[in-house]
Amino acid sequence: MRKRIGFCLAAIVLLAACGGGGGGGGAEVSVPAATGENQASGLIPNPHGFAFPNFGSAATAEVFNEADLVEMFGNTPEVCVDGAEPCVATAEAAGWARMVNESRAAGHCEGFAVLAAARFMAAEQPATVELINQGDVTHALMRGFATQFFDETKKATKAIVKKSMRDKVAILEAGFASKKVGDVVGVYSDMGGHALLPYAIEYVTPDVAKIMIYDSNWPGQERFITVDMAADTWTFPFSGPDPANDPSAWTGGTKDFDIAPYEARITGTCPFCKGDSVARQTLLVIRSASADWTIETPDGTLSPTSTEAGESTVRPMRSSSTGASDTAQQGMNSIEKMGYLVEASLEEGESITVKSTSVTRVTGITPTATIQIDTRGSGTEPIVIAPNAISTNDPAAVITLADGNFVATSNGGNNSVTTDGTQVSVTVDGADGNPVTAVANETTNAVDVRTPGREGVDENINYEIVTQKAPEEIEKTTVGLDGAQQVATEVGRLSNTQVYQDSPEELKVPSVKPGLPSGESRTIGEPAPTTTIGSTTTVAGATTTTSTTTTIAGPTTSGVARPTTTVPRGATTTVAATQTTTAQNANVRKNVTLTPNLDNWGPGLSDPISSGFSAKLSGGLGQFEGADDCQDVACLESASSTILGGGVDAATGQETVVPVTFSMTGASGPFSLRCGAGGNWIAASNNGGTYSASCSFANVTSDESVYLRA
Repeated sequence: MRKRIGFCLAAIVLLAACGGGGGGGGAEVSVPAATGENQASGLIPNPHGFAFPNFGSAATAEVFNEADLVEMFGNTPEVCVDGAEPCVATAEAAGWARMVNESRAAGHCEGFAVLAAARFMAAEQPATVELINQGDVTHALMRGFATQFFDETKKATKAIVKKSMRDKVAILEAGFASKKVGDVVGVYSDMGGHALLPYAIEYVTPDVAKIMIYDSNWPGQERFITVDMAADTWTFPFSGPDPANDPSAWTGGTKDFDIAPYEARITGTCPFCKGDSVARQTLLVIRSASADWTIETPDGTLSPTSTEAGESTVRPMRSSSTGASDTAQQGMNSIEKMGYLVEASLEEGESITVKSTSVTRVTGITPTATIQIDTRGSGTEPIVIAPNAISTNDPAAVITLADGNFVATSNGGNNSVTTDGTQVSVTVDGADGNPVTAVANETTNAVDVRTPGREGVDENINYEIVTQKAPEEIEKTTVGLDGAQQVATEVGRLSNTQVYQDSPEELKVPSVKPGLPSGESRTIGEPAPTTTIGSTTTVAGATTTTSTTTTIAGPTTSGVARPTTTVPRGATTTVAATQTTTAQNANVRKNVTLTPNLDNWGPGLSDPISSGFSAKLSGGLGQFEGADDCQDVACLESASSTILGGGVDAATGQETVVPVTFSMTGASGPFSLRCGAGGNWIAASNNGGTYSASCSFANVTSDESVYLRA
């Protein structure tokens, strides 16, 4: 049975007109009558949006991981091996997580829209604008982002996409009139795709409407999409600081404007779990160094420039865009690196064929399995995807298929990976031209067959078979051209069992989208230092350390909005008049010292986890620029840093906020850290075999410690 996600907010009546479901292109949607009257939901970008802007995956050490899978889908045997804790993702769940992580490369705009809406509808405090991008908040954004890949979300979106712009405006207007928000708008152009949270409608004329939006690229700003309902077109200022005068504004028609209903997300089912309550769609995320790929589907040919074939479609990822470009060539270079989302109906006995002449990674899900393709590009050898198999004759292409907790990867000539539901099998030619076979099953759940032509494989051997013999033990059998065998074991996990794999260099993108100013310049500033109203005094930048963030919940929770503890951004404390103290004497700037605390660090100095990492402080208004980092526990034990902290300058009376971040990357094993005695413990993320984590102080005003444990 497919697992339901306990994602819905309590006591919310959702807009019936945006309901989705059904198969194929989505069920018919009834459209409410438009009134032509301005409507507002009550949400506004400040304080209901985030203070920090949208960011790409390169801007954070965090990745979508096992903890996120458990939050969304529960700790079941289809998500975690044997349903055990701590969770080790099943091979199929890990493949879906890798698809999510690949999709995050250029941004998390979908997550910003979903999470801001969820917190607004639940009236969460503190305001979303006060949250900072770390720990629980970062991961909640990732989980909200991941909901776009639910079958239910995609089908409900398809049910609306072919409606007219007038109908789409009417659907949004009806929601706002009921003070409901959460349907996410997607806009698409030759320059990319972007997700936005609409919150109000303003009619300029009976045929022209402004859809007011929270745009995560522009925190706190009033941005809008202008819709010409008579012409069935829209205009969206993506990169212009002044939305009314953007020379590079995106434009499109109704097919380039979709609405993803919130109801579909909150009733979503686990997309990689087995069962027949919802038919799994074939969904592929394609990232390529050049826009030269094509996909042959049963409905016809898809490519970056041929976006529809029957019910099969291709769109730029909502997080993907090129921004403005100084030259046509720069624009083409950016377009070639955009990510694309392909949806196709793939029945038993059918297949789709992928062709690319450049470096390409494909991650995705079929009705039976999760898959991954890594190719350097071949002009002659396609890669064929069926519901239960992948095959190719390109010796440099690396193909992976996971079914349940069985997964196999291989490269070579006459290469195929298939599943029959009880095991995943590999057949591939070795360097001598003879077939090599291997299976992933109950005895050995993960296998990788490697032949010459693949990075890291000796050109003078016949083949290698690498198997996962135990949770942290790999066995490699190397077979020479003369038949001689060598067997070696090492500590670790095969990459095809992990939730994250680093992208090829050719596919890496900047953390800030081209055409946009720096993230720092778009971040909302701190609130005013002191405000006195009546008999109370509000002191901004106080050292309060408790707030509420939103978790995209799993089946064991009661809703999207769930209280956790984190450090608020620019927290505000209200003090009764009888206890009033002024900011000037309560929080005068002074030197503060930050020190690591390793009282809970169990491993000794000689343990591998206690060295080989990079740990450092950053921020502090630039005080830490150029500072050396620590690479072992011995260094941390003796380290301390003294800086001028935040507070009120005694001479000028001006408030200064001093945020500080501690990060530790590249550790060989799991660890946790927290900023301050009242902070949350943040578990390190597993990034391709090494572990990383970071935490932040919103405003350092007194001596503080960073706590580490392992």
